[in-house]
Formats: sequence, structure tokens, C-alpha cells
Amino acid sequence: MTSSESRKCFGIVVSGGPAPGINSVISSSVIEAHNRGYEVKGLVNGFRDLTMGEPDSVINLTPDNAGNIYNKGGSILGTSRFNPLKDEEHKNKLLQGLKEHNIDKLIVIGGEGSAYLSHKLAKNHPEIAVVHVPKTIDNDLILPNKYPSFGFETALHQGTKIVETLREDAKTCRRWFLATTMGRKAGFLALGIGLAAGATSTLIPEEFAGFHPTPEDIATILFSTIRKRMAMKKNYGVIILAEGILDCLDPSHSQALKQAHRDDMGRIRYSQVELGEVLIPPLKDMLKDAHLDIHMITKNIGYELRCCEPISFDIEYTKFLGYGAVQHILGGNSGIMVTRDFDKLGFIPLESMSGSDGIIKSRRVDLSSDLYRVARSFMIR
Repeated sequence: MTSSESRKCFGIVVSGGPAPGINSVISSSVIEAHNRGYEVKGLVNGFRDLTMGEPDSVINLTPDNAGNIYNKGGSILGTSRFNPLKDEEHKNKLLQGLKEHNIDKLIVIGGEGSAYLSHKLAKNHPEIAVVHVPKTIDNDLILPNKYPSFGFETALHQGTKIVETLREDAKTCRRWFLATTMGRKAGFLALGIGLAAGATSTLIPEEFAGFHPTPEDIATILFSTIRKRMAMKKNYGVIILAEGILDCLDPSHSQALKQAHRDDMGRIRYSQVELGEVLIPPLKDMLKDAHLDIHMITKNIGYELRCCEPISFDIEYTKFLGYGAVQHILGGNSGIMVTRDFDKLGFIPLESMSGSDGIIKSRRVDLSSDLYRVARSFMIR
């Protein structure tokens, strides 16, 4: 190693929404990098603070301050949905910031939106070695042998417990819950929670591929479930909706969707628009016309899933990925996504995961799969 190389170091950044296991990736990356003789620096609040020149935007990470955080929820570095490549000015500020901190090896922890940033950074700036660590509780990243993305199993576990409690409350108080879970493009989490917790029904965005239903169309499906359930002398239940249904809806039929705020990636800010609030008005009209007395409550199950402590599956998984990210970079790889396939580390070139528009391709629930067929068999629709 030359003296100039010895001054270069690793940087770690968390981009996008939180997911259980982030701190474990940070911890294992820091330990392995230090074991190999490298310093590690963490970018605070995603790409935002360093790009915007905020003070204390970069901190030193060592085995002393990061070694024992592997079983903790959240992210000690914070996170943000910020696109530093949206224009030349922001991009140059980011590159200058990385240079000032001697970072030439970057580990990006994020989902498909962040993977796009990793791909562009690695492709257009080869002086920076970039490895992406796949993070999303939506489980929509294409991984070997349909392996889940980290954080998914913990979110599924936590979400199942919440919906089981809602089921008991619904039965006890004779009410209905309309519960929205995370899942922008893919319904894996909603479907899994619904199946595991015994929800009355679950709707996912894949069911509406190729057309844009109106809020009234979705409300009609919900109304059918409620009416069939009531015919069974059970005026209570829990219906789960994946939040990505919002993106499927025809915005011309909803004032809330027309005015919806969007993030730096051009996506609807789900925290600003509640799916339940869009669907409840037409559903109430249908119930009123049918003279059905229903006590309906909307519930958003999202923030409860993102920062909880990871279960052992995700701790083991993320230690694999953090170690692998360091190994791949030091092995001369860049522009890749680190993967785990049971007992083997691997990687996928981000170039191969992107479409003609450069956007990272994602996976969806296959409506012809046994997974969906089994889940649907337990629903009342």
C-alpha cells in the first residue's frame, strides 16, 4: 500500500427510509475495514448534510463507537431521501466533500432509489469505488434465488404482531380496521402480514397493474369484503392495503392525490397522503346507501416497522453484507450490489439491474405464484 493509498478511507452512507438491520451493516463494515487497516467515516443524514455543507456532516466510525450497535434499531448515521445528483451544483459539492474527507471507497446502504444513485456515481466517477448494500422492507430488489432484502423479515415479524392485536380489538369492539402497510411498488410485506396474522383481506398494487383504478373502484372491493363478512354474522375485521396502491390510483379522481407532495426522487410522500383517507369517503357512501352500520378506523402501520430491533435472521444477514461490502471494494469491485445466497457472498453489477432509462428494476408479487394463491385463499373478497 502506498502512502497516498493509506490516507484514503471508507465512507458509509444510509439513503432512503429506515429498515431494521442498518446498524448491523454499519457495525460489520467498520469492524472489517479496521481489521484491514482502513479508517471509516460516516455521512450523517444520508447524502444531504455533506452535499449541503452542513457542519459535523461526517463522523469517524471505529469498533469502539460502532462495534456493538449491531442489534439496535434505527441508524446511528440517520438517513434521508436526498438526491445529490439532481444537478451539477449538488453533484460537485458531494464529490468535493468526499475528496475533502479522503473518501474514495463508498458503501451505500439503501433501496432501489438509492441503488440508482450508487450506479450513477460508480459509472460516472470511477475514482470512487461504490458498493451498494440492498436495504428495503418492501422486498422489491431483485436478489439471487429470490432472497429477501434485509429488514423485510423483521418488519414482517413486527407487523404480524401488530395486526394480530388489531384483530383482537376488532373482534372485541365490533369494528373494522383499514390498515395501510409499506410497499411502494411491491406487496410482499402486506401480503405476508395478512397471511401470517389472519387478516380478513389484503390488497396489493400488483393487482392493479396496467390500469389506474379510481378510489371508488378500490372502495367497491372493500365494500364486497365487508358485506360478505357481515353475511357470516361477523361485523368486524382487518383489511390490509399496501401503500403503493396510492400510486396506482387515477389522480384525477382525488384532490388529495392532485396536490400530493413529492420527494427529491419525484415520488409521492406517503407521509403526507393517507391511503385510508382517500378511500374512506366513497366507502362510507356505499355503506350508507346499503344501510350498513359500520365502525371503520384507519391505521397506518409503517413507522412501527422501520426502526425496531432486528431479529436474528436480519442480524446474521446484515453482518454478511457489511463484511462483503468491504471485501468486494478491496477486491477491486465497484458499481455492484453485494448479495448473500445462503452461505455464500456474491454481487450483482448494478448495470445489469438497470433498465434502458437507468432506473433499477425491481421485483413484484407474481399473481400466478403459489404465494399469492395461498394468501388469496384465506381472504374474504
